[in-house]
Amino acid sequence: PDDAVIAVMGLTGVGKSTFISHFCDTAVVGNDLESCTTSISIHTATVDSQTVYLIDTPGFDDTTRTDTDILKEIAVWLERSYDADIKLAGIVYLHRIQDNRVGGSGTTNLHMFRELCGAAGLSSVVLATTMWDALPLDKAEARERELTTAPELWGGLVAHGCAVLRQDGGAASAARIVRHVLEQRRPVTLQLQEEMADGLALHETAAGGVLKAELEAQQRAYEEKMAVLEGQLGRLAAELAALQVAQAAREDREREDREREVRDSEKRELGREEV
Repeated sequence: PDDAVIAVMGLTGVGKSTFISHFCDTAVVGNDLESCTTSISIHTATVDSQTVYLIDTPGFDDTTRTDTDILKEIAVWLERSYDADIKLAGIVYLHRIQDNRVGGSGTTNLHMFRELCGAAGLSSVVLATTMWDALPLDKAEARERELTTAPELWGGLVAHGCAVLRQDGGAASAARIVRHVLEQRRPVTLQLQEEMADGLALHETAAGGVLKAELEAQQRAYEEKMAVLEGQLGRLAAELAALQVAQAAREDREREDREREVRDSEKRELGREEV
């Protein structure tokens, strides 16, 4: 219960394993945006002579797994840590600064993350932007302002006490982020942990409800698209059937014409023979 445990979260490819690798060499770092963290792993680090346990979590918007599967794995770990009286010292949520917009997956993930933490848990969260070397500084700073001020992005999270820091200097900035968590250390019980401790199933929790609503919306969109496609297929089938009928009729006429020509030719030949 007295250990400093920090969870590192975010979408796939934001640099979670890279962040942890600045403190220990046990994290597996990928070379592209595909997920290299397939399950939760715990890495022991030392920061200013203090032992810190960094929790590397699978990223959402994964290349091979659904967000529901990933949330289930994270929820199971959080539930077990809650049962063992292990509270997080904080959460580092990473985001690529070069992402021009937070797309559908990113927006859903932010909403789910907010519900996972709960209003009380957000004050223990650090929102950290990565990959600052991918953009000119002025553009990166403009993106940072947009992220932190837009209510639909980080604005609401910042209003509830989330800190915003930059992971822009390798090991030095990573250490600065971890030190901030340790200095502000407020052992936190997340809303998801409380809900599951109360006996709620994952899909009944607020975080699970976000993904459930997103899946239901996607299903409705797919069903609407399928209905449109089925209508188009029906029209194409009708047009094809009409074409086949017309083709058959044309072939019948052509056959009759050929037979008539043969008969006429035979009559003319017979007439010549008679003459």
